[in-house]
This record gives sequence, structure tokens and C-alpha cells, in this order.
Amino acid sequence: MPKVVPGYREEAKNRIIKKSVKYFSKNGYHKTKMAEIADSLGVSKAALYQYFESKEELFTQVMQYYVDSIQGELIAFLKSKHPKEIMTDDFFDILFDIKSNETRDNTVLIDGLFPPLDFNLAISELITSNPSMKNKMTKHYKEVIRLLSDYFEEYKKNGVIKKEVDTSSMAMGIMSLQDGLMTAILMGIEIHEIKRTWKDITKMILRTSFVESDF
Repeated sequence: MPKVVPGYREEAKNRIIKKSVKYFSKNGYHKTKMAEIADSLGVSKAALYQYFESKEELFTQVMQYYVDSIQGELIAFLKSKHPKEIMTDDFFDILFDIKSNETRDNTVLIDGLFPPLDFNLAISELITSNPSMKNKMTKHYKEVIRLLSDYFEEYKKNGVIKKEVDTSSMAMGIMSLQDGLMTAILMGIEIHEIKRTWKDITKMILRTSFVESDF
């Protein structure tokens, strides 16, 4: 087997990260083996340790890659869209990291960059036993709430959102809704029901928050 992953160092690290996602998603953190990731890349397990000191460091990098991709999409959305767009499929897909395709009978999941549901389970598995990982995820969570709060605050200054609305609570409420619906997905609720609920509840939130409503 080759001693190292082909390509420049950063390119090689990204290849390892992308390849690792499906194993962490399928097996969870603790059952994923560095050896099987190495085999899938055609290298030795020792080769992976030239790029990552431990499985925990690899998963941390995988998680960061996951977080950056979602946060990047979220920032791009907020820069160009009106708050009403939060009710749309586009915003739903960003927060839930889901790509959907309408069929005649129902909505089916198509994996995007990450298999979202199982990957979130792997994250949950590790943060319960790793304070450092929990702190990193808490930082990301607070950053997303801040992004949403700042976004709503700008529309509040422009007279679109009522002046008495606490935009931080508004942002927290939307993220809490996402958390609850993600749990519902994990419990087996159909994705088309989750999406309908998302649209209905975000519509209620926005209707009571806007100065003028034409929903």
C-alpha cells in the first residue's frame, strides 16, 4: 500500500475527511475504525496518522468541515434573502443539511455533502463524553444564533420587524424549532411532515414579528 494519501497535504487531508464522513455516519464515533477508513483510501492505517494525530482529531476536522459548509450556506442565504424566505425549502435544506426531491407519492431524502441524520448522531455520541467537543459545538450553535439575531436586527432597524421584538429570542426560537424537528426525524417522522411543520410554525413566528404582514 502507498505510505501516504496521494496529493498535496491539504488536498490529501480533505480526501481523508470526506471519506471518513460515511464511516462516522454509518457506525457512529466509537465503532468507526481508522483501519477501515485507511482501507477505503488504499493506504495503511499508519498513513492516516501522518495527517491526524488521533481518531478524535480526525472527527474534529470532519465536524469542522461539516460546520463550515452549513455556516457558509447560511451566511450566503442571509446576505441575499428576505426574512420571509425562512419559510422556504431552501432555508429548510440548509439548516437540516437535506437535499430533497419531490416524487409523485412522497418526498425522499437524497444525501448531500453529508448524510445529515446519522452524522448528527455521531456528533451527539462524542460530545456527551468529550467536554472539548461539546464546547466547540456550543460555540458553533451560539454563532448561528448570533448570525440570525443580527440578520433580524437589521430588518428591525429598517422597520420591517416590530421594534418590541427581541431578535435574539426570535433567533433562538427558530433554532430550537430546528432542534425539535431534527429529533422528530430521528424518531421516524416523515420528512414531508417535518417540512410542512417547519413552514407552518415559522410562518406564525414571522407573522407576529413583522410590522406589516401579507402572508
